[in-house]
Amino acid sequence: MQNVLTIIMAGGEGTRLSVLADRRAKPAVPFGGIYRIIDFALSNVMHSGGRNVGIITQYRPYSLVDHVGLGEWWGLSGFGRSVRILSPHTGDKDSDFYHGTADAIYRNIEFIERFPGASELLILSADHIYKMDYRPMLNQHRESGAHLTLATQEVPWEETSRFGIMVHDAQGRIVQFQEKPKTNPLSNKASLGIYIFNRAFLIKVLREDQADPGSGHDFGTDIIPRLVHTAQVYNYDFTGFWRDVGTIQAYVEASMEALDPATGLDLNGWGLRTNQKEIPLANQYPMRLAGTGSVTRSLISKGCHIEGEVVDSILSPGVRVGPGARVTRSILLHQVRVEEGCVLEDVIVDKYGTIGHGTRIGDPALGDTPNSLVPHLLNQRTTVIGKAATIGPNLRMGCNGLVFPNVRVQLAPGETIPAGSTFKGEG
Repeated sequence: MQNVLTIIMAGGEGTRLSVLADRRAKPAVPFGGIYRIIDFALSNVMHSGGRNVGIITQYRPYSLVDHVGLGEWWGLSGFGRSVRILSPHTGDKDSDFYHGTADAIYRNIEFIERFPGASELLILSADHIYKMDYRPMLNQHRESGAHLTLATQEVPWEETSRFGIMVHDAQGRIVQFQEKPKTNPLSNKASLGIYIFNRAFLIKVLREDQADPGSGHDFGTDIIPRLVHTAQVYNYDFTGFWRDVGTIQAYVEASMEALDPATGLDLNGWGLRTNQKEIPLANQYPMRLAGTGSVTRSLISKGCHIEGEVVDSILSPGVRVGPGARVTRSILLHQVRVEEGCVLEDVIVDKYGTIGHGTRIGDPALGDTPNSLVPHLLNQRTTVIGKAATIGPNLRMGCNGLVFPNVRVQLAPGETIPAGSTFKGEG
């Protein structure tokens, strides 16, 4: 991997993660208690022997930039090693600057040319949960004489509309490619957003693409479908654990898989690294379980204080669960406060959120109506509470709810909030 330059695409807006990505880039969303989603790509690069990384950002990159730092937590700082944040950030939308994934790489060609010794470019997405050693893929790429190699994996047929879908011949050469087919997918073999390009070839292709006024300057939509017919494009079968966590439901499902290493998602065994200074983890006291507390099948981080019951849940550093409270199938991020007597079922609470005493969220007795604002995202019973939001005491709230960051839901004690409700301002 010494002759490989890695580019991590981390500029996505993450609208399908709703308010979790409202104040941060999607790769900066916390996962598994102490990690962020980008930690998986960075840790994979570290374990594969990668030495130089460029991270392309745009949408709200601030927490991501702070988290990555100089790359020292992933062994990517020092002589012959580097991480560079490539952040031409001009606004809140991807369209303010980049017009597609290929356009994002093209606008950073100057950075790529600083590494003339790099014979290949490894291009990664920063919003996937997986463990992969990229060296076998690199070896296959070189042995096959490919211009481009794509990592692929079979996905359920009903999910093919979310991926680039391909067909390859007996030698592994890709002969057909469909980008997110809405109907009649050619196969269920999906691109995982992991590409290896020959460096000089990619630069040539990007310049040609920029000169094409009809191109959308996107790898999946424009460049790969064209290269399938004009270049040597090969498939690399990846058989390990891989999850796209681009939606609330996918994020929840992957989080629940993290509770059991038998699912293949082994946060401890994967050797993940994260920025421990930023939280800061080093200064957190050990998790404290009071005599009234209990924990079952859960991940509990440092600094948590549990006086109630926690089941099938993930708690980030500094979470407090009060006496008599019950937290089930929920994800509580840093410094969340769950006061005495609360009941949370299928709830995500972002950092610094507070749930007032005696409040119940996710009450199944109130039905399962999809969310009023984003019914396509919140329809599987999960309620999402935004960063620094406060839910008042002694309320009953149904499932599929959505509370925006910094909002205070202050209603009369005992009031009922129907399933699917949304709060964007004062309650």
